[in-house]
Amino acid sequence: MIDKPTLDTNIMIYAFGKQDDDRKKIAKEVITKCNIISLQVVNETVFVLLKKFNFKFQEVEPIIQFMKLKFVISDLNTHILDQTIKISTRYSFSFWDSMMIASALNNHCSVLFSEDMHHNQIIEDRLQIINPFK
Repeated sequence: MIDKPTLDTNIMIYAFGKQDDDRKKIAKEVITKCNIISLQVVNETVFVLLKKFNFKFQEVEPIIQFMKLKFVISDLNTHILDQTIKISTRYSFSFWDSMMIASALNNHCSVLFSEDMHHNQIIEDRLQIINPFK
């Protein structure tokens, strides 16, 4: 497998959330390994930081700028939506996790870092899910 990693929203949340623990350090290390994320990651990160961590928009805006500068942000489209449905049906992932996986596959990623999915699972013989906190 050629190493082309991407990451799930939970990695961003650990990196930028207000908690200060080992997960924050690990998440920041994972971010340095990735150069592509789904627009879904941007949307979910902003939502969680604003709603669950009570960030002010002025605190979130630099994080958005960081994501724009650090990563290629891949669009979501109807092709990814169609893949989402197939992945959800085949692997029994939630809609949102399936969309994350579909986006990773669409962008030819070989690794998806996520705490929320099945560690070491291989999807479609080309995408490995890795929980960096294990």
